[in-house]
Amino acid sequence: MLEPDLLAYAAFWNSGRFFEAHETLEARWMRERDPGLQGLIQLAAALHHLARGNVRGARTMLDRCLARFENDRVAPCRVDLTEMSAYARRLRSDAGASDASQLIDERPRIGLRDAT
Repeated sequence: MLEPDLLAYAAFWNSGRFFEAHETLEARWMRERDPGLQGLIQLAAALHHLARGNVRGARTMLDRCLARFENDRVAPCRVDLTEMSAYARRLRSDAGASDASQLIDERPRIGLRDAT
């Protein structure tokens, strides 16, 4: 099972509530300083920007989250960061050139359960 904060992130992410998703991990990231968590926060922020028509803000957040996902200090995470990184890359190349709502709808869904 996902930890409560990751479970909340997943629920908000899956339902398209990206601002709320990014807020759920802030406290944990402040404690742990894990680049992977920061990447998830920034990816949710990117989708929030994209949904509001702010392509420039979305691209900025995507550049930042991709750098975080590629950091050597990323801790193991029950959210598939490889899949999220691949999605962020596709989103970065297509943002502004494709329909934002379609790009958002194509996001990977996060399983609310995870085998231990």
